[in-house]
Amino acid sequence: MAQPAEGDERSFRILVVRSGGVAGITRRWQVEPGDDAEEWRELVRACPWDAEDSDTESRDRFVWRIEVSRSDGQPADPVRSASVPDAQLLGPWRTLVDRVQQCGSHG
Repeated sequence: MAQPAEGDERSFRILVVRSGGVAGITRRWQVEPGDDAEEWRELVRACPWDAEDSDTESRDRFVWRIEVSRSDGQPADPVRSASVPDAQLLGPWRTLVDRVQQCGSHG
């Protein structure tokens, strides 16, 4: 999927959904960056969006769905989307998810 161009000023949202685990409970966090949008864009760019998911050992563990989409009234198709097994939620993925959990609304 296309990534917003450098300097693209369109508003966007980041959605993180954690599902799975032994109890199968789903949790969601969402953030719509404001004045700090460029900082969020850097976090998004650092993630390996095109990496292959190769974790076949994660039964009963969490899976994280991470989506970046436009929030300016345009179609809500994700600009970027990934499903990351808990064992692979490392480095840039962990940084992005932790930040969304800290700063976003949850449900």
